[in-house]
Amino acid sequence: MILDNHVEVLLEKYIKNNSVVSFGTGQLNELFLKKLAIYAEKNNLKIKFVPTSHRLTELCSKLKIETVSLDDNDIDVAFDFVNMVDEDFNYISNETTSLIRDKMIAQNAGEMIVVCEDKNFVKKLCGKICLEVNPFAINKTLLQIMNLGEPKLRVNGEKPALSETGNYFVDIELDDIYSLDDLEFQAKNIPCVLETSVFIGYADRVVLHGDKVVVKSRMTNKE
Repeated sequence: MILDNHVEVLLEKYIKNNSVVSFGTGQLNELFLKKLAIYAEKNNLKIKFVPTSHRLTELCSKLKIETVSLDDNDIDVAFDFVNMVDEDFNYISNETTSLIRDKMIAQNAGEMIVVCEDKNFVKKLCGKICLEVNPFAINKTLLQIMNLGEPKLRVNGEKPALSETGNYFVDIELDDIYSLDDLEFQAKNIPCVLETSVFIGYADRVVLHGDKVVVKSRMTNKE
């Protein structure tokens, strides 16, 4: 796992006894959950976890981590591994099984920490984004998405890949993103588009990893 030499430092800094923790739905978060379970057991910490996917729920059961619902609990700290972060702490997170759940977690976390490769810390977001869309009349939706960029339906084998709640994912390659707010508005103005992989204003801290690990805070916007 990336960050292997630094995971315990991150956990030591941000995970406290009786913390309510959550992660995004990306695959790297499954590996991070295992590291969290080992750390909590070694340090005799009691934590609660808000799962965002079926897989994370299953892992919590195997790892003997107590799961709780977002409706009944406030999240103290949440983590997500993301594709790209800009200097204003906006980010793109395409590796997901539910953009809806990922954004709910990001919005409700007391502290939202995103982890990204240092080479992908940029002045301005660009490249590929993902949309979570309702399957109803998918071809009509794809035609409308073409106004944003060339759409590609994400597949699992020969069938569309499904989100945690049975929706589809559409990837779009963008040459440039002139305005994040306009992109969000235009995408969500398409009736069956439920969420985008553009996260505006959610991150409190950014952990950049490469030759070394650097933590940037929104409060100071510096290391």
